[in-house]
Amino acid sequence: MANFLFGYHIGVMNGPIEDIARELGFQGNPFLQGLVVSIFIVGAFFGSLGSAALVDKFGCKRTLQIDSIPLILGALLSAQADSLDEMLLGRFLVGIGIGVNTVLVPLYISEVAPTKYRGSLGTLCQIGTCLGIIAALSLGIPSESDPHWWRTMLYAACVPGVLIVVGMQFAVESPRWLAKVGRIDDARNVVERLWGPSEVEKSMEEIQSVVANDDSQASWSELLEEPHNRVALIGGSLFFLQQFAGINGVLYFSSLTFRDVGITSSILASLYVGITNFAGAIFASILMDKQGRKKLLTGSYLGMALAMFLIVYAISFPLDEGVSHSLSITGTLLYIFTFAIGAGPVTGIIIPELSGARTRSKVMGFSFTVHWICNFLVGLYFLELVKKLGVGAVYAGFGGVSLLSALFAYNFIVETKGRSLEEIEMSLSPAAPGKRE
Repeated sequence: MANFLFGYHIGVMNGPIEDIARELGFQGNPFLQGLVVSIFIVGAFFGSLGSAALVDKFGCKRTLQIDSIPLILGALLSAQADSLDEMLLGRFLVGIGIGVNTVLVPLYISEVAPTKYRGSLGTLCQIGTCLGIIAALSLGIPSESDPHWWRTMLYAACVPGVLIVVGMQFAVESPRWLAKVGRIDDARNVVERLWGPSEVEKSMEEIQSVVANDDSQASWSELLEEPHNRVALIGGSLFFLQQFAGINGVLYFSSLTFRDVGITSSILASLYVGITNFAGAIFASILMDKQGRKKLLTGSYLGMALAMFLIVYAISFPLDEGVSHSLSITGTLLYIFTFAIGAGPVTGIIIPELSGARTRSKVMGFSFTVHWICNFLVGLYFLELVKKLGVGAVYAGFGGVSLLSALFAYNFIVETKGRSLEEIEMSLSPAAPGKRE
């Protein structure tokens, strides 16, 4: 539900932004229209920064419930907005909630999932986001004929927030967090309930050996020390490369690509993209625990590079117009599909896996803060770069970054498939005997 909301709020402004601008009095002002969309990212930046403190204090379960407050209030305020200021405040509150959730959900899944299913369950984040985008675009179809439909769409965004509050009441807390705050018996009960009685002794021994020396909360300065600095650098780099490989630019520009071949409805074009993204995420869920994170991430970026260079070829060389358009569409869909198989889901899964229990929430908070900054910069400058350099040059740049990302993944990512979080942490510790890579 949390990632469904993330996807929903990404897609919800796609169709009705013109109607919102007309009704709230900023029609014809592209800067203000862009601000209504992008203020969401600013809120998410602050949410990511504050997420670690909430998780360390309240645990994953309670933080998910607390975080639903700005999600619900923001959606209500946006739906009832009678002015630009109210809309901006509502979108900002929603962004704060999304910023916390994007950090919290993969962290929570990594800590409660059985080792052999952790990768597949982690891909639910990507699947949820895809479904949210598809739901928002599908629900937005009536907005093409009803100028006030956007209010209904934003009211609907309250429902998943309420479901999170109610649903998490029946969910378990992370056994790692319970052990970290000294609730060993509760942690043992959760492990037995989720992973089975046969796993209790071994898992509790590993968990307790890792948290034994954690008698205080980690500080942000610890991210500058070994081995946490290496994981923070990997996490920040993965999101930096993911964003500058061009996913948001391609998603933004895809509707124009589809328009070239006669698909004039931006909502319909975005639905094609959303369905392709969803199909890739399903494949990722099947392959994640079979092929491993490193192989999927490397292969994904190689596929994205190939797709970018295919589009550049279609744009830059004298080809028959029909062939050129077909290659552009094929390249766009191939790029999105290969992104959804690896670069999308693996990035969020592998960072909490590589992070130690003590600093996991802060490494995640830092990594997603980098994500939101890069996301904002790509959205801000993409069209300007296209105007100055041309689509071909910008997409060639995305292809180059994708190749660089594949090299980074191949050389710096440690495979985590089939290993418990504690086993991974001990293997990466400088003091660990018999260190496993």
